[in-house]
Amino acid sequence: DVACEHDTAQTWDDLRQFDRPLVLEMTTSERFAASVLLVDTSDRRATVLTPDGLVDIALAAMGPHWTGRYSFLWHPPSSYEKPIAMGDRGPVVAQIAALFARLDEQPEGLAGEVFNSALQQRVRMFQRQYGLQDDGVVGTRTLLTLNRQLGIGVSSADARHRLRNGVVSL
Repeated sequence: DVACEHDTAQTWDDLRQFDRPLVLEMTTSERFAASVLLVDTSDRRATVLTPDGLVDIALAAMGPHWTGRYSFLWHPPSSYEKPIAMGDRGPVVAQIAALFARLDEQPEGLAGEVFNSALQQRVRMFQRQYGLQDDGVVGTRTLLTLNRQLGIGVSSADARHRLRNGVVSL
């Protein structure tokens, strides 16, 4: 039930919105490919995992080596393959509706296996509340934010705490 997402970003701010550990594609000074597990960022510093444990490093020192590409693991609903929108059908719609019901502490979701207008309205409200594009489409960013609100997955703070305490499973 874990998926790997790959994408590119232009700035550190683009990465901060994920609030989760990310694998950054880097190049060494000698132009060899490398990867870094970025656990967290704050102001102008990054916390990365090294063989010696967590290390704080200046973002300015990492910037010239970062290719802009990143990856992360996350927990999508079990048959999620693409953004889900009004009129879409299937078990994934019911799973998304159930996640919103859980968030709202409701006994059942606003939709069954058909993405209806009630679910679309709830999605738009959620997206506006968390500064996402309020298009009513449930894509990766909406699901990541929903997961974060429900405590699904590992946030940057969780990862930092676990790694500092010797817990290596993220």
